[in-house]
Amino acid sequence: MRRAHFAHRGAEGCSTESVLHRAAKELVVRVVEEWLRSGGPRPAVARPCPRWTCDGGVTQDLPDDITHARAEVRVPGGAIADVVLFRNEVPAAAVEIVATHRVDREKAAVRLGLPWMELDAEALIDNPYWWVAVQDGLLPFVCPKCQGRANALTEEVAEIHARARAIAQRAGQTVPAIPPYGWAQHRCWRCATDMVVYLWPGGGGHSAVRPPEPVPETVRLCATEGYGAEYWANCCPECHAVQGDHHLGRANPDYIRLTELLWAVDA
Repeated sequence: MRRAHFAHRGAEGCSTESVLHRAAKELVVRVVEEWLRSGGPRPAVARPCPRWTCDGGVTQDLPDDITHARAEVRVPGGAIADVVLFRNEVPAAAVEIVATHRVDREKAAVRLGLPWMELDAEALIDNPYWWVAVQDGLLPFVCPKCQGRANALTEEVAEIHARARAIAQRAGQTVPAIPPYGWAQHRCWRCATDMVVYLWPGGGGHSAVRPPEPVPETVRLCATEGYGAEYWANCCPECHAVQGDHHLGRANPDYIRLTELLWAVDA
């Protein structure tokens, strides 16, 4: 039994492409042309910081040398990009539109064969001149917020190192290179001698990890009854007492902070 229903011929240009996806592609081309031909607003690309813990990022206007944009262009990697930005007739960057499925980052660089960005279709339609990159394969950038934090951490590490270096100079000691070592001032728990204690990758307190060469004179291979194995530790240059985890990790603010800072700078 047949009932009335909607149908249309395949020859009429049926497409599985969503209206949202198609509208966003056409919008990208249109705003680029308006900017270049009619003095419209210049589109800007907002890129989040690649570190997921950071709320910073960077905003970059489309460069002056972009000459036009076209939709549905076969790119050097063999794929058909949603939109391609050109420098004259040379493809400069691909713009992919995400309506339902995001681009696979690992495959994008190969498939597209040129720098790329992915924009959310709905966000683009809401604000066509503000291109918030969901993800991208553009040139790396330094996040201003992360750089500011890194500079502050580096300065704090330098202050801790300076206090330790002053003690080493008074004692006529030579401190090792930074990296791999970090240094902090310390006072021996047994004889109250001012000394320098060291951190190295994987060690600093009681550690089985051998320090890098040249090993500082006050970092020695020790064996304590009940510890069960040999270990490397900071030792007093006068009374040779081992400066244990309690005296370094709980009673020495510079050592504690240096441990935190070196981990944060490396991260």
